[in-house]
Amino acid sequence: MGKQHSGNTESLYRIKSKLRRFAVLGLVMAAFGLMLLGKADTVLVEKAQVLFNDIATPVLSLLSRPAELASRFMQNMHELVSIRQENARLRAENRELNMIRLDTEQLRKENAYLIDLLNYVPPPPAVSITSRVIADTGNAFAQSLIAFVGQKQEIEKGNVVLTGDGLVGRIASVGINAARILMITDINSRVPVKIEPLDTPAILSGDNTEYPQLVSLPNHTKVAVGDRIVTSGIAGVYPAGLPVGVIVSVNDGVIKVRPFFNRSRLEMVRIVDYGLSGLLPDPICENSR
Repeated sequence: MGKQHSGNTESLYRIKSKLRRFAVLGLVMAAFGLMLLGKADTVLVEKAQVLFNDIATPVLSLLSRPAELASRFMQNMHELVSIRQENARLRAENRELNMIRLDTEQLRKENAYLIDLLNYVPPPPAVSITSRVIADTGNAFAQSLIAFVGQKQEIEKGNVVLTGDGLVGRIASVGINAARILMITDINSRVPVKIEPLDTPAILSGDNTEYPQLVSLPNHTKVAVGDRIVTSGIAGVYPAGLPVGVIVSVNDGVIKVRPFFNRSRLEMVRIVDYGLSGLLPDPICENSR
C-alpha cells in the first residue's frame, strides 16, 4: 500500500511539472501571437480598444460617482461656511449703518431746528460748467492756464476752478472765448485756508513752485506732515471746505503744501460760480464810459 501511494504521488508531481512547462510555453506563444496580431492587423486591435473603452467607460463612470458626490458635498459645506460668515459680516455692517442712519437723521433734525432758530438764509445754488484746458502758460514768473470758455458761457472773474481732486485756482480774466485761470501756486495767489483737524487759520501763498507755502499762522501753532488743508471761506472769494492740499514738509518755519490736483493731468476743469463777491471789480476806464 505504501509503495502504491508513493507511486501515485510521483505521477501527480510529473503531471504538474509538465502542465507548468506547457503553461509557460503557452503564455509565451500567446504573447508572441498577440504581438504579431497587433503588428499584422492594427485595425482589429484599434477596434478592440474602442470596444474595451465603450464597455469600460460606463463602469468607470459608475465607480467615479461616489467620489464626485463626496467632492460636491465637501464643496457645498465650504460654501455654506462662507455664506454663514458673510451673513454675519453683513448683519454687523447693517447694524452699523442703521446706527449711522439714526445719527444722521438726528443731526438733520438738529440742523433744521438751528436753521429755523437763526433765520438762516441759504446761499444761492452753485452754477458750474466744465471746460477743456487748451494751454498751460506756467513759467518761472507765472502759474496760469487758459480754458476754452469765456463771456459767451457767462464766465466771470473770480469764479472758482476745481477738479475732482480739489481746488485749482480762480478765473483771473475773461475774454469772449477764453479765460485765464490763476492757479493757487502762482506768486499772486493768496487763499484763506484752515489746517485740519484743529481748524487753524492760515494763508496759502503761491511762490511759482510746485508746492505753495502756508503763512500768517497764529503764534505757537503746531502742524505736522500729512495735515489736510481746506479753504476757510474768509474774504468771500472761495467757499469754505474746498479741499486744497496736504502738508508735505515743515523746515525752519517754512511749511510746504502739495495741492491735491495733478498739474500734468489738468485736461478738464470745472468752473463754478458760488455767488461770492469777494473780489474787487475791475476798474472802469474813462474811455469806456
